[in-house]
Formats: sequence, C-alpha cells, structure tokens
Amino acid sequence: MATKTISSCPSCGYPLKIEYAGQTAVCAYCGEGIEVIAQNGVTIPTPLFVGLVAFAFGMLLGPAIIATTSGGQKWLEEQARARVR
Repeated sequence: MATKTISSCPSCGYPLKIEYAGQTAVCAYCGEGIEVIAQNGVTIPTPLFVGLVAFAFGMLLGPAIIATTSGGQKWLEEQARARVR
C-alpha cells in the first residue's frame, strides 16, 4: 500500500504519514500518540437494505393484513377447512 499523508496531528498540526488504517504512530513534533481510523466503513447496498426491511415488514404485517380483508378471511376459512378434512 502506498504511504498517504493525513491532514495533521490533532494537537500541534504537524503533518503525518500513514500506511494503513489502524496504525498507531507518535507525532514527531509533540510526541502525541495517534491511532489512524479508517474513514471508509462497511456499507450495505441500498437494494439489499430495502429488501430486508420489506421482508421483515411482510413477515410481521402480512398475516394481519390478510386476516383483515374479506377476501383474506375467506381464504383463511378455506385453508382451515381443508386442513380439518
């Protein structure tokens, strides 16, 4: 990985160089201990997130919506009668 210069030491403003996220360093000017934190985190793709939320709501609200409609009630009655036979 290439060396990259980060903005500066948070205490004194001295420029610093890092090689990877998670690296610890000591400022050459003021002696402050610094740990570099990556700015890029893990991202969840939007379609995956929307799909998971929709699936969760469907599992929770789907049966309730079916039971509240007249067509759903008839379908549930038919399903119950078919299982009894």
